[in-house]
Amino acid sequence: MARKKPVVLETISFDTQTLALTFFHEMLQRYVPGEQVTPEDAIHLAELFKRHPSYLSKIGPGIKYFEVMPEQFNSQCFCAVLKDETKEGFSYKKCVTQKGE
Repeated sequence: MARKKPVVLETISFDTQTLALTFFHEMLQRYVPGEQVTPEDAIHLAELFKRHPSYLSKIGPGIKYFEVMPEQFNSQCFCAVLKDETKEGFSYKKCVTQKGE
């Protein structure tokens, strides 16, 4: 049996990566591409984003807000809209697992 890997954010904690993946997947599915993430969800998303392997290069001048953007194969992903209006898409799965770029 695989060892449990907890995911601990400042705003919420999960006993396993699977629980974190489910939570953020369900969050993503509540939105349509182009829709801005609610402030309540953005609190957790901002903390999750800090776990991304390329976080420091992705945040640029700072985050203005989060939205959902379309992705390949009829899917979608989270996107940080930066203060200079550029957009940085990111994988919540990479943030949870902290694996590769």
